[in-house]
Amino acid sequence: MSYRWIFVFLLLFAPHGSAAESPLPSSTPHGILVDRVLPLAQLQAIDGSPGAPVVSAARWRQAVHELRRSAEQDLGWPDPRALQNAARNSSLRNEVPLALLYAQYDRQIAEGRVAGNTVIALGVLRERVHHGSDLVFRLTEDRILSHAVGKVIEMTLDAGDGRGPRLLVPGQEFAVSYATTGPKELTLRLRTADGDQFLARSALDVRLLAVPTPTETWQVQASEAYQGVAASGQAYLYLAPGRAELRNPVVVVEGFDLDNTMDWPVLYELLNQEGLLEDLRADGYDAVVLDFTEATHPIQRNALLLTELLTRIHETIPSNKSIALVGASMGGLVARYALLLQENQGIDSRVRTYVSFDSPHQGANIPLGMQHWLDFFSDESTDAAFLLSRLNTPASRQMLLYHYQQTAGGSSGADPLRTQWMLDLTGLGGWPSIPRKVAVANGSADGVGQGFAAGQQILEWEYASFLVDITGNVWAAPSGAAQQRIFDGEINRIWPLPDNYQTVTVGGITAWDHAPGGWRSSMAEAAATEAPYGDIVALFDNHCFVPTVSALALQGVTPFHDVAGDAALMSRTAFDALYYPVTASANQEHIHVSPETKAWLMAEVEAGVSAVEESPRVALPQAHLLAATPNPFNPSTRVRWSLPNAAEAEVGIYDLKGRRVRQLAGGMYPAGDHSVLWTGRDEEGRKVPSGIYFVQLRSGADRDATRLVLIK
Repeated sequence: MSYRWIFVFLLLFAPHGSAAESPLPSSTPHGILVDRVLPLAQLQAIDGSPGAPVVSAARWRQAVHELRRSAEQDLGWPDPRALQNAARNSSLRNEVPLALLYAQYDRQIAEGRVAGNTVIALGVLRERVHHGSDLVFRLTEDRILSHAVGKVIEMTLDAGDGRGPRLLVPGQEFAVSYATTGPKELTLRLRTADGDQFLARSALDVRLLAVPTPTETWQVQASEAYQGVAASGQAYLYLAPGRAELRNPVVVVEGFDLDNTMDWPVLYELLNQEGLLEDLRADGYDAVVLDFTEATHPIQRNALLLTELLTRIHETIPSNKSIALVGASMGGLVARYALLLQENQGIDSRVRTYVSFDSPHQGANIPLGMQHWLDFFSDESTDAAFLLSRLNTPASRQMLLYHYQQTAGGSSGADPLRTQWMLDLTGLGGWPSIPRKVAVANGSADGVGQGFAAGQQILEWEYASFLVDITGNVWAAPSGAAQQRIFDGEINRIWPLPDNYQTVTVGGITAWDHAPGGWRSSMAEAAATEAPYGDIVALFDNHCFVPTVSALALQGVTPFHDVAGDAALMSRTAFDALYYPVTASANQEHIHVSPETKAWLMAEVEAGVSAVEESPRVALPQAHLLAATPNPFNPSTRVRWSLPNAAEAEVGIYDLKGRRVRQLAGGMYPAGDHSVLWTGRDEEGRKVPSGIYFVQLRSGADRDATRLVLIK
């Protein structure tokens, strides 16, 4: 018998008066007895004292969740996640909605005795902002969640912007301007009519100080419904500098947005990694970014919305223009289906290039053990419940290779919605045939995994005390037919509440968790959860989210296929071009844009544009460049140029900052065509990094230049 059960035995036979042997009272002075729930928020620490901790948005939500669940009667408070989502939908992009939790509750301290406590917490309902230099905080009356407390007569807020404490009046704007990005601490001081004073600290993450405003925003509504519902969304138009109308569009389709909060500022930050978006605009391209109203709806439904947008663009741009279409993550699936629909209907979408950026064509992966972890703790944790609800959305069920609801009898599989999704794709022909099809992967092509082995433990949470035992351990999916544990959960409480136990074992499934692929940090996110009981430990931070073989749509291969060494690679995919990281053979974060990724994306977006330019070159220089082939290239490309007469000429390679990398040719040349090979090395013979370069021809007064893209 363990020490804990010896202790429980003694308590059960202790003299009358032991709190542990007594049932919880049905009624308390304040009508909220937090002993009825597992107190993950540690309410006793959020007491308004000077030593009260900084409360994250997640902890604020958890505190509200626990008080609502442990109340004897309905408090009339909204669900904290719903409150946050509603507040985020403010018409002001620079508004930061605030909420205040100020309540009294009870805890049992002995048989028949309870003690009253106060909790006060400031909730920042938009915890990441992209307009840091120009913000408006607002606390409205409906977001003050109070219970059995004294009247508040004054509140002051120090926003951490250097202006010190200022009066915060419910309903009124509170202007804030930060000079730097990064985390900021907010301090609220509250004074009541009874003379009590409380303090609450919260946090805000300033991602950017400013975001450019879209040139125009189109509201888009699908004219065709899917399963009785028509999708809607908005398209942000961000035109090239000096341009007043859409002319040279690059359409970008957003991916799986968990809570539909990826509006223009968030999408701008993602798309402008490495300056990608602004460099495309500088080259004369107009960005059109599609943001779904409900990104978690069936992929087919949002694909119908994309067809509506493509048709509108088709009708707007000049007749000699075409469209580059880029789908990030789930957006690549939406784009694929939309193009198939239009081809099957005989509609010319005018899409010249379709780029799929780390999209799960053969499925996405969340460790099955992590899915069961969320399911097990969803009753206790509001954030676990929310993430579980995201796993249960149609789009998630269509993409996931394994779904926790399909785990039974020691095995698991995909949700039926995924099976139907794949059948729908096949029924339309599988892949669009008109545009150039390009796949970009974030995962390693050299078989490099995520740093752990199949069946290895990846998350650990074990806590044992006299009051409660908690276990939440997760193992990676095993390899082979043998059954192996992937989740072990326990919530064992001494006080008279139901205990909960669950162990999940599976076998005979594909071990995707540690495979090469664009990664997601699900374990690290779980470890960052504030847990008052013990410590949630991520034994490994990241897992495979979109396997490399899935992003490249490779048929008939295993998760650890040697992509880079496969001489027959292109025969295994429907794509016309494949790109994958080669630098250090590393896996990258899902949808990470590295310098080499930027080069690939820009090269493919710009490919084929010359054939549809409004104003083709009217007059070439007397001496001019003919072509560089191949381009993009690796490891070498041949540069060709032409001279009308015998003349001196110089051909050089330059980087994006205008610095000469290497002189390829120089001297007197006869009239006619000439060529020289560049092997991707500088003047010292060193290999240059992948990226964008320019080759320039000079001959007398003539100048000509073109872009080269080196990929590795």
